[in-house]
Amino acid sequence: MMTKTSFARPHSADPQTSKIAAKALTCQPKPPHLSECWPQIDRQIRLAKQVVVFLDFDGTLVRLRRRPKDVFLGEPARRVLHRLVRHQQVTLCFISGRQLGDLQRRARVKGALYFGLHGWERGNGDTPDLPSARRLREEMQRIQQQVRDLPGIRVEDKGICFGIHYRTASKTAAKKAWTLVEEALNRLGPNFRLMAGKKIWEIYPMDIGSKGKTAKELLRQIPGRKLAIYAGDDTTDETAFALLRNGVTIRVGKFKETKAKFFLRNPAEVLKFLRKLEETLA
Repeated sequence: MMTKTSFARPHSADPQTSKIAAKALTCQPKPPHLSECWPQIDRQIRLAKQVVVFLDFDGTLVRLRRRPKDVFLGEPARRVLHRLVRHQQVTLCFISGRQLGDLQRRARVKGALYFGLHGWERGNGDTPDLPSARRLREEMQRIQQQVRDLPGIRVEDKGICFGIHYRTASKTAAKKAWTLVEEALNRLGPNFRLMAGKKIWEIYPMDIGSKGKTAKELLRQIPGRKLAIYAGDDTTDETAFALLRNGVTIRVGKFKETKAKFFLRNPAEVLKFLRKLEETLA
């Protein structure tokens, strides 16, 4: 039995990426607000022997900021999560596009499981070396030079991958950056892919899995009757919504379509939900 201490393309400024994303997942219109279905969810929680909670970080537990380095988990949320992680029925997981060490520093919930880079980096230190990732270094350095004169465009080095942020860029700058991303993908070839966050394009080796695959792998290690709860605010979370068909899947924030069963408006509502979860488990 596993212990708690072990261990698509984007919607974007460019319409081409939206078309590709639409083909990748068959989504549904806006699902019901989670509060409308609480009696049903409450019953599922009470029937489960184990509750596995997956939480994205940015946009889900904390508000999105113009500068990601300014974001830290607030004390009210940390207190609730500390209590949940100590509950014998709960396995608590953070899963994010951030690098593992950065995610751990900003969440600081002892006893939780941490998955960085959409699940590739894991809290037990098991991060295999990818020869293909070395090719990304050249492309990252090339794009860093190319975007130097594009205001609002920032390249983030994530080790085995890299991201191009355009949150503060104009539409013109974002379109120029997208052209550079397409050129990079064409040079890299089929062994690499594009993933998306909100206002970020990330280029990864194909060897890297997804948040959905990571969640399914963890669930297989936990015996007994279990309920998966997954909350996320991004297109990168849609793989988990699609794979966790029997779970409580929650899309957070504004969106057009989703595979999630429920939605919450913002991190403040996520915190209210976590408190209700705590009450039900009590």
